[in-house]
Amino acid sequence: MQDLFKKMAGLLCVVSILIAGVPAMAADVVELEFYHQKPENVQLYEELVADFMAENPDIKISITLSSATTTSLVSRIAANNIPEIISIFPMSATYIQMEQEGIFTPLTGQEFLTKVNPDILKNCDVDGEYYVLPLTLNAYGLYYNVDLFNELGLEPAKTIDELWVLCEALKEKGIQAFSFPDKKTTRIAQMFDRMLVGSVDHNFHDVCVEIVDGKTSVMENQDIRTYADVILKLREYGNPDSLGYEDEPAYEEFVSGKAAMYLDGTWAVTTFETLNPELNFTCTAIPTIIEDEFYTAGTIDTAYAISATATDEQKAAALRFFDFMVRDDIAQRFCDGDKNPNIVLSVDYNVPQLDEINEMIATGRFAPALSTVWSATLRSALNTEIQGLILDKDVDAFLERFNSVLLENFGQ
Repeated sequence: MQDLFKKMAGLLCVVSILIAGVPAMAADVVELEFYHQKPENVQLYEELVADFMAENPDIKISITLSSATTTSLVSRIAANNIPEIISIFPMSATYIQMEQEGIFTPLTGQEFLTKVNPDILKNCDVDGEYYVLPLTLNAYGLYYNVDLFNELGLEPAKTIDELWVLCEALKEKGIQAFSFPDKKTTRIAQMFDRMLVGSVDHNFHDVCVEIVDGKTSVMENQDIRTYADVILKLREYGNPDSLGYEDEPAYEEFVSGKAAMYLDGTWAVTTFETLNPELNFTCTAIPTIIEDEFYTAGTIDTAYAISATATDEQKAAALRFFDFMVRDDIAQRFCDGDKNPNIVLSVDYNVPQLDEINEMIATGRFAPALSTVWSATLRSALNTEIQGLILDKDVDAFLERFNSVLLENFGQ
């Protein structure tokens, strides 16, 4: 199983993956680097890029996978070494700033933009321009082992009190309720802000504004105190050394049946199926903590941009790749392989494990993740403080540090 995960997740540092079997490059072949940030989709990208190059022998694409995501890209932009095609997260404040600074090529008016859901496309408008081709959304929820729950006669919890009863029932059976990859700062950030928006306060961004304006503080917010207590109590029913766990061991505990539940985004479906094709699992709402109704939270997950520093020939080649990705047959293949909610109008989205999550999206129970408005600096600083909370279990100290992080970094 470990080998399967490593094959799927790729290397632990930025690597270039050259697609095998490509004919020798002719003098007039246009070379492109495709920088993507989706380690769960390595094989899918390899296959699609190889097929594109087979149809377009005058274009050669090398794929770069980054496990450091935005951090590595910022470093490359600073070094003026920008890949020609880049997968970005266009609802994130960091990437919006990049668009405003002219890092990417405007795509307004391109035919391929008419192939995606116009309501979602509106979220990509930056000062009247579009700089990306969006393909998927992500959302967040609670995964559980269906066969295990059926065997034990258990039902998913709807409220936080019901969740504690469920966790105790699992504990009595000698089963670990959760597994947490708390060493992975990306996962810490995703879990913290999506549960905060989904289960605690759907409008927490407004609370942040009030805190920064001096009208209140994190220490005065009882809802955040309650949430911090929940974060710690969840770990009581999880893997004992969660701060030592990256993705791999945490995922393995869920797919092997050691852990009954897992908190993660829609992107995890591909991972679970790859690691254990026989696993019967599904995703449901996370129990509410303060709010009466759970909202799934997320952002645009897959979107492609073209570097403004690319040559005219490279930009033309990249546009041909974008046309290829929204072609009916290719868009369907990407949808079937990626599993995240797809926004290309022609695709038939059929991922039964995400039926409930997609119903939430369709009925308006979807909120933008805080990562769409919090800066990378704020998120990075907060990740450290969340890990500190899990380590020292001092809620009062965490609330004070959270307040300081907001005051120092909000809006930057």
